[in-house]
Amino acid sequence: MSNWIETKLFPLNEQNLDRLLEFKIPGILVENFIPQETCAVASERLRAGEFQAYGHLQNIPVQQLGLCHNQFAHEEKSVYFGKKEQAQKAIDKIYEGLGLNPVKKVMETIASRANRRVDVFQEPSYGNYFAGAFRQFRGHGRLHVDHAPSHIKQPWSVTEITRQMTWNIYYSVPGSGGELVIYDTIHTPEKDRLKVPGDYYFPYEVLDSKERLVVQPKVGDWILFNTQNFHEILGTPEGYRISQTSFIGQRKDRSLGLWS
Repeated sequence: MSNWIETKLFPLNEQNLDRLLEFKIPGILVENFIPQETCAVASERLRAGEFQAYGHLQNIPVQQLGLCHNQFAHEEKSVYFGKKEQAQKAIDKIYEGLGLNPVKKVMETIASRANRRVDVFQEPSYGNYFAGAFRQFRGHGRLHVDHAPSHIKQPWSVTEITRQMTWNIYYSVPGSGGELVIYDTIHTPEKDRLKVPGDYYFPYEVLDSKERLVVQPKVGDWILFNTQNFHEILGTPEGYRISQTSFIGQRKDRSLGLWS
């Protein structure tokens, strides 16, 4: 039995954001969110950037520019927040002279089109989280989910959310491969028993049905989907897929907060 009302990406509005948070649609698409000319300049700078590996995950074919909270979620909070300023400088350098702040634009667009209060998550005594990391992807990102309350055992503000989504703005896409695949199967605590021991991904046996949406992103597009749906990134035999991204968590008061 399908949870989705239709297997496609929907436009951004209040009704569709509510539907996405309730697992009734696969995702939301805003085409040409960033101008092609801006993407070309940023992409050239990104290819010359110093991407780093995700040290907390095994054999994941993705590198980052910025700061990933998951890497430091089980350490003292000062470790993560001590890296934020340097990470933000690296991101600001990519947009130098372009007159663009994509994280701010994401928040303003959600607020205006979907009528939701949205900001960057804050941690008491530490301030704002980092939001808006770049990811460089090549290879198969295996079947997984992202859900801070399930994966993080220490108390952080982002573990108090009721739903979790993610957004990606695409700056470079390969000639073939690199598709995002979203499955109409929702993560539950019971499904964690099937997770591959010591790794981040799940076997396909965790899926309740074969219902899925395969998305080939385009440069400049912004895609929003629910990370509590199982999803994967197909392999890229040539080139790299580069996107800017952060999670979006829904708080108990239904406001939204961003963090990477």
